[in-house]
Amino acid sequence: MKKLPKIYQNEITKKINNNKTVCYLKEESSLDPHQGIPTILSKIDQVFSGYGYSYNIPVTIKTTNNTYNTSLIAKTATNLVTLDNDIIPISDIIDFQIN
Repeated sequence: MKKLPKIYQNEITKKINNNKTVCYLKEESSLDPHQGIPTILSKIDQVFSGYGYSYNIPVTIKTTNNTYNTSLIAKTATNLVTLDNDIIPISDIIDFQIN
């Protein structure tokens, strides 16, 4: 095999301080308290985006005035329509559970 010529390599004359301020967030992400808590809107979206029909999934909705044990039919921008023909404003919902 033929001997190849050397490649030019510039000399480094200054001190290198790369990666002195890098933060590794993989282990710190488990410490985020807001990551594991799903919001009410994400729970509602989970019912409508899941497999099957939303009216087959029983839910418990707790509002400021009432508690509903029913299934959901439709969702608008501001309201939920239940199987019992109740219209529930999303802003009034305190707790939402999938049974």
